[in-house]
Amino acid sequence: MAQTEQMVASFHIKEPKGLSSRIQWLRDYFFKGVSRPWNNEYTCWSTGTPWDIQYDEITYYIVPETYAFLQTFRGSIRQASRPVPLEEKFWTWSLPERRAWFNREVMVNHVPHEILPGDLLAGARFNVQTSRCWSEKELKERDALVYGPTGARASMKWFHDHGYGNAGATSGHIIPDYETILRIGWEGIHGKLEQAYAALGDEDKKGPKGAELRAMITASTMARDVAAKYREELLHLAATEQNDVRKAELLAMAGNLERVPWKPAHTFWEAVQSLWLTHMLVMSDENYPGPGVSFGLLDRMLLPYWEESLREGMDREWGKEILKCFWIHCNFAYDAQMRVGANQGITAGFGQLFNLSGIGPDGKDATSDLTYALLEVLDDMSPILEPKPNVRLHRGTPEKLLDKVVDMIAGSQGAPFLLNFDERSMAGMMREAKSEHVEKLIDKDNVNSYASVGCLENTMVGNDRSGTVDCNLNLLKAVELTLTGGKDLLATTDGMTGKVLQPQQDSVATGNAVGFHSWDEFWQAYVTQTKTIVKRITELYEKSESIRARYSPTPYLSCLVRGCMEKGLDVTQGGAELSFVTVEGVTFATTVDSLLAIKDLVFDAKAVTMEELVTALRDNWKGHEVLQARAKNKTPKYGRDDETADAMARAVMELWSSETWNYRTTSTSRQYRPGMLSWNYWVGDGYVMAASADGRPQGQFLSNAICPSNGADVKGPTASANSVGTALGGRAPDGNGDFGEYLNCLPNGASHTITFSPSILRDPEHRTKFKAFLRGYIENGGTALQINMVDSDMLRDAQAHPGNYRNLLVRVTGYNAYFASIGRELQNEIITRESHNTY
Repeated sequence: MAQTEQMVASFHIKEPKGLSSRIQWLRDYFFKGVSRPWNNEYTCWSTGTPWDIQYDEITYYIVPETYAFLQTFRGSIRQASRPVPLEEKFWTWSLPERRAWFNREVMVNHVPHEILPGDLLAGARFNVQTSRCWSEKELKERDALVYGPTGARASMKWFHDHGYGNAGATSGHIIPDYETILRIGWEGIHGKLEQAYAALGDEDKKGPKGAELRAMITASTMARDVAAKYREELLHLAATEQNDVRKAELLAMAGNLERVPWKPAHTFWEAVQSLWLTHMLVMSDENYPGPGVSFGLLDRMLLPYWEESLREGMDREWGKEILKCFWIHCNFAYDAQMRVGANQGITAGFGQLFNLSGIGPDGKDATSDLTYALLEVLDDMSPILEPKPNVRLHRGTPEKLLDKVVDMIAGSQGAPFLLNFDERSMAGMMREAKSEHVEKLIDKDNVNSYASVGCLENTMVGNDRSGTVDCNLNLLKAVELTLTGGKDLLATTDGMTGKVLQPQQDSVATGNAVGFHSWDEFWQAYVTQTKTIVKRITELYEKSESIRARYSPTPYLSCLVRGCMEKGLDVTQGGAELSFVTVEGVTFATTVDSLLAIKDLVFDAKAVTMEELVTALRDNWKGHEVLQARAKNKTPKYGRDDETADAMARAVMELWSSETWNYRTTSTSRQYRPGMLSWNYWVGDGYVMAASADGRPQGQFLSNAICPSNGADVKGPTASANSVGTALGGRAPDGNGDFGEYLNCLPNGASHTITFSPSILRDPEHRTKFKAFLRGYIENGGTALQINMVDSDMLRDAQAHPGNYRNLLVRVTGYNAYFASIGRELQNEIITRESHNTY
């Protein structure tokens, strides 16, 4: 025990600092988890009908870990539901109207409205599973589309089990138009909706447009009435409060809620209260706690209120105290899974992301005093998961901000930090505008107002539903299909039923690769297979997208997305002004390195025949260890700033990303666009995918997003960054790129995670060098960099003694997680990544 304690003491674990007694108590209370007497676990609500359902499995199709529990979730949530008395005419209303009324009724009149001790913000109960409000006929019609041998569930499962990836119409992952709420209040939105409805003709009022607008009108009053309930509670608490200071706080909070979020915000306290209450009800509306429901440009949005309140005498530290309460509230999203898994269900980042700094509307740096205040709050509160900062860096980023960022990275274990790089990111958004012909909505003057959702995905703010994690495509599958002429390399075993399926002609027949005589022949077959798998994932996604559009309206969220009111369309029906679906390319480096290995071993060096290579892959490299070693160690690898490898990476990127633009959804007319975020699929799907030609055996994790494969980045972080920048598009030789001279194939962004040893920032000289690396990344790197600053020895000790490291945060890919709470496979991957070798 003494040796273990000595080991822990030798490692620096980030701890919160400088917290007031109020914030310390609230933070400690949150981390009590299941031992808390109060929590924000799901409450479940029913229409009371025998057919009623609350859980919509489609939004979880992108989470393979849930597949075995889909039916259990449906049944158990139904059993836990409490009935809500219905209006007499409830079943005569349209589905959007039923849903709007039911959610409003639950949040206003059934969910408790409590204030935590010392809290400065109201709004703590928002995790709900509410009735889908389907009639019995609608339920039968919907279930017929989901279940059965060709239904959405079976199609999704087949696609995943055969190694293609996954797809599903997922909630969250959006930046609502919060700024408009702060500026005109929900009263302003309500008035606009009534005007839009009054302007409809009689036929439209009777049809879907009228129904949607009526539903949105009902939903637009929810925040007002929830605020009134919390105000009643605050006044009740104030009436019995003996402490004069706390009594004044309670009365001030009640005064805030008398105005916001129904009226425009005037003070900073009002603005944060309005923002939080509006935000938490988005999670209630979608029955989806947190993932990707992001805040956008938080320092810019709140800056006018911050500056005005400071002028009127607000103490800067008091403003930070309000923000720290905001931090606590965001984390109560995790109570939805309170009793699931280790560490009371606190296992990963829910992605309530916000952006700081960046290029402003005038082309100059947008860093402000509030930028620094938010970073100070983050530094004081960490380690804590929500909300997460994405600091936007660019050529004009001031040294003061870069110094602050580097200082925080040095002491944070790297986990909280995500860095976005404006020039390259804005190049992707400008390419999106040109590709979809939406230059009137995204142009050189407003592209600076882009922001990131969820993990790191780039969108515009308040008018953009880009389905940023809805389609996840294993690019490596195209290589496998090229080797076999369109069949799985191995038989597939259904993990739930045990049924073994022998390889079939599931993809287009491109000929047995054994008969190919040149690399060009192989490449052309690979092009065909890549185009095929892109097409197939769009066809799969359409199944769940069409079901969601018909049966799962979210009228409250639709009030917060520009375009929905004007079109009379729900956001789930493609109502947003900018309506995309993102295809995320997974296993990029494994794909590139496999193609490089095939070209080198079979066609250039002729060290092995195609038949011998395919046999080695079918044998999972057993008995072929010499060939495997050559594939792993002697063939070119992406991530080394090597012209040959980077040219292959560029070709693969251009192929699959350009093919994505050829498709849009049939039911909602949403354009597909490319991105590169692997979430945790690169670990789990390593067991699904067969061995690959780069030397990876089945069961070993794949490459993560746009990162080089583990063990391939032997030339250091600068070489890795240069390869990433080249793969994304590099720069236009004539200087006429997508934005300035920059080119970017991926408007959604691309996750690049690098792990450094803490020793790299051990003194001022090394920190200066690290700043130079970040400046270089702005010039030549990718769109987003995620940094882990951890020691592999510390991680190994944390793996052996998890109880000693409950606060140790790490960056996984686009999200943070407590290291002790994630699976051993993922822990091994992070240790391997830090060690820069293969596990």
